[in-house]
Amino acid sequence: MNRLLALLAACCAAVALAAAPSLPPYVSVPVPVPPEEVNHSTYEQHEFTLRDKTEIHRGKYWNVYVDYTQKLGEDNRKALVAFIDSMRKAGWDVVMQDIPSNPPIATFHYTKNGKDAWAAIQTGEQAKITVVESGVPQKLDLAPPAKSGEKTAANADFAYLKHYPGSKLADSTVNDDRPMLVQVEDDKEPVQVASGSVRKTYDGPAWLGSIEPIVTYVDALKRAGWKIVEENTAVTTGDPYLTAHYAKDATDIWAHIHSRGNDGYYVDVADAGAERGAARVKAELDRACKVQVYGINFDFDKATLRPDSEAALNAILQVFNAYPDLALELAGHTDKVGKPDYNAKLSEARVNTVRGWLVGKGVKAERISAKGYGDTQPIATNESPEGRAKNRRVELRKRGCAK
Repeated sequence: MNRLLALLAACCAAVALAAAPSLPPYVSVPVPVPPEEVNHSTYEQHEFTLRDKTEIHRGKYWNVYVDYTQKLGEDNRKALVAFIDSMRKAGWDVVMQDIPSNPPIATFHYTKNGKDAWAAIQTGEQAKITVVESGVPQKLDLAPPAKSGEKTAANADFAYLKHYPGSKLADSTVNDDRPMLVQVEDDKEPVQVASGSVRKTYDGPAWLGSIEPIVTYVDALKRAGWKIVEENTAVTTGDPYLTAHYAKDATDIWAHIHSRGNDGYYVDVADAGAERGAARVKAELDRACKVQVYGINFDFDKATLRPDSEAALNAILQVFNAYPDLALELAGHTDKVGKPDYNAKLSEARVNTVRGWLVGKGVKAERISAKGYGDTQPIATNESPEGRAKNRRVELRKRGCAK
């Protein structure tokens, strides 16, 4: 008996799964709509045309193309009138009708039975029907990162970035040795925040909307103490993503989440704090006499530290505190954009700002010197944004080390 009930439940679930993409029951059109042709997402957006403006609405989403010519004829404006009449009878308000466009389009609004929905119908070679029922995506609760350097198994979520409800890890963790670049200022070149990252790719649940994981993670990350540095859910680009930053003391983690539409999404994490651990930095200084530090960012064309530099500065401070006999030079470097003399002065001013910050935190002034080298010591090409980002750096140089 129990097995029979289980089979019936599975059967009913399969039927519900197959039927879910159908247009909502309160949508009425004068032509047949094959359910298997309907595209459905649990949370998506559409830009609706009104008389003198457009409005973007988000929620449950349906979209389908259907033939209307066999039943309504080939006059697309007369066909649109038939669609309008059918929608009106179902309780929809006509917000905009047949603007001077080709193909003609109508926009509708439905506010009955606890529903708030928008629809657009366009009669071109086929009728394009788009419906958005206002709503919110699922809520996700995240714990803030405990500290930089946490290890994550290849077949598991990041501890502080659990998967979106209903999604699953698609493959093993992939390490990416390319630097992570982040655009921290609009219309400016990206900066390097870490020397590498780790990617986890997820398959989404059925009918996952392209903006759905991004909108959900933006909310969840903010509540967990992250700062959203970049967010793109614009209708015009169709390329939803976000970049977030978590910084507390020397914990410094960057995350990039990129939607793959119906295929799911992927998460890139760069643990910049782990790269700057005091023991690791000291070992590199002993080995090579110098170490590059990224994540110390300045306002464009200025020597003013940006707030997102705090974690990198704290990491340098920890090196000085952990090794009280260590004396270092702060070496400032720029890319080759701009005149050499100006770059030298800018790099000098910037590392002196860093020196002042460290001295202000209690490091003895005689343990730190600062020198700007401008664009004279590149470590990468200046012909690409990636190379220029790598060249814009602060180096720690061990005094008296001749390697």
